[in-house]
Amino acid sequence: MEYYKRSPFLFTYWDKQNKLTVYNYNKYTKAIISRDITKILDVLSDWKSSEEIVRKLSDIDRRNLTKVLRQLTKLSIVHERPIAREDNDIASKTEWNPVELAMQRQLSYPGLFPKVRNRKNPLSHVKTVGGLSSVVLPEVNLNSEPKRPLLGVLEERRTIRRYGRSFIDMDSLSHFLYKCARIKKVLNTQVLWGLRLTKRPYPSGGARYPLEIYPVNNRIPDIHKGIYHYNPLKHKLVLINKKETYREKLNASILQQLKPLINREPDVVFIITAVFARTMWKYKNIGLSLIMSELGCLYQTMYLVATEMNLAPCPLGGTYEELVRDWLNLNWFEESHIGTFMLGKKLKN
Repeated sequence: MEYYKRSPFLFTYWDKQNKLTVYNYNKYTKAIISRDITKILDVLSDWKSSEEIVRKLSDIDRRNLTKVLRQLTKLSIVHERPIAREDNDIASKTEWNPVELAMQRQLSYPGLFPKVRNRKNPLSHVKTVGGLSSVVLPEVNLNSEPKRPLLGVLEERRTIRRYGRSFIDMDSLSHFLYKCARIKKVLNTQVLWGLRLTKRPYPSGGARYPLEIYPVNNRIPDIHKGIYHYNPLKHKLVLINKKETYREKLNASILQQLKPLINREPDVVFIITAVFARTMWKYKNIGLSLIMSELGCLYQTMYLVATEMNLAPCPLGGTYEELVRDWLNLNWFEESHIGTFMLGKKLKN
């Protein structure tokens, strides 16, 4: 016998034609619903057998009821037992309600709320990634760097989307990441439940630093094209995936989004994700706000460092959550793409 239950991630609204629509923001599926379908969903607050549903909805034709249940199941608006493992895990582990999920899905596919009362096991301050190979970036000596006045850098800061014929080299990439995102110091703070906090060039709520940076190499010589993870503690890159398909899709999307302002793909694209629980472990209600504020701080730091290095910086408003999820094999309830920053050599006038 079949058993059915509605998805926990349904959000209803009236569309432009004043039709009542149910939307599963976790699956991006939607359906215009009638009064009868509303009755069906109302009944399916918990698992019901097909016979129970028929008895409770005796005013709906049985054949039509079966047809509707099949269609709703196909759209993941209703689940059928045995439930798909992915849906079952999400439904039981995440604490998002439909309104929160709908709001956040519009922005950046969210991460889960951790068990904030369990303060014994906060997430690590550094993500360990096993990749195909690793590259130790060239050393950076800030004491030997020429100093430019901050006011001058601030005045020169601007978005640049047109690139020259020459490319960023490994030294420039190393300098950029070192100045923007390295871990300057690890602090052992027993007072705060054994948390290991870090100091970096940009601020973070509670010094939790949930952001991870994944450089995508398009044109930098001497290393493979593909997507890397930046280890801010060891100042090195770990090659995660070098499949051309993902990189080509990302670049095509960037060129389409910025056409005609951009003349070619950037030398390097920084995919920025958030490990949500790293911040939400400490901040339950303001975690998302803090994470997005931190992204803005990182963007500004990247802007100023790129300006100081005479490079061409540009962040993107759009994100590519599904592409990045598949590319990096992420669980997007735990870590998801929230920001993109492009970098290249300036086009000479």
